[in-house]
Amino acid sequence: MTNTSNGEVWATQYLINMTIKKRRCFGTKKKTDLTVFEESSINSYKDRFSKWHNRQIDLLTFCINLNFTLSIAMTGFIISNQDKLKFKDQLICGEFSIVKTLLCLFATAATLGVLALISRINDFRLTKNIIKKRRRIFELNNDIRYEDTKQSNKYNLITLRDSSICWAKFLGNMTWVLFYAQLVALLVAIWTMVINA
Repeated sequence: MTNTSNGEVWATQYLINMTIKKRRCFGTKKKTDLTVFEESSINSYKDRFSKWHNRQIDLLTFCINLNFTLSIAMTGFIISNQDKLKFKDQLICGEFSIVKTLLCLFATAATLGVLALISRINDFRLTKNIIKKRRRIFELNNDIRYEDTKQSNKYNLITLRDSSICWAKFLGNMTWVLFYAQLVALLVAIWTMVINA
């Protein structure tokens, strides 16, 4: 019985230590010792970080709702109308069923939309983290006191920031490519449905 309770205590303490990291202070300048420029710069970085974080959450919610609504609406429309004379046994290019073709096109558009969503969210996350790294580099350059779980290395931060900038540019471009591909698939599906109706 004692071993079980000691094990439970150890497991509980381990989980607490894993989820809550103790924050310590590094640097020498306190917030009260900052110049007006330093204080306004730190506040600007914090505001930008907060703005990008909020945009990331808002975009995620909006895109999930939009993709879900479009997917359900288009799929439901095709499935509910597949037995109607306009869709029943109608073929495209001699051998492809109109219903299966439209479902494949809408599924492709939805898949491209999900990939664009993933790319965009990761782009926002990287942009948010770039701002955080820039703030920490600024704090280190000006010997401003900061709190963190471990001491930051300026050169590692610069390397991580530059790597994040490259990935953010790549993901930003990838998002636009996926977005345009999604629009093309969606428009082809809609025009296929209109022409063959």
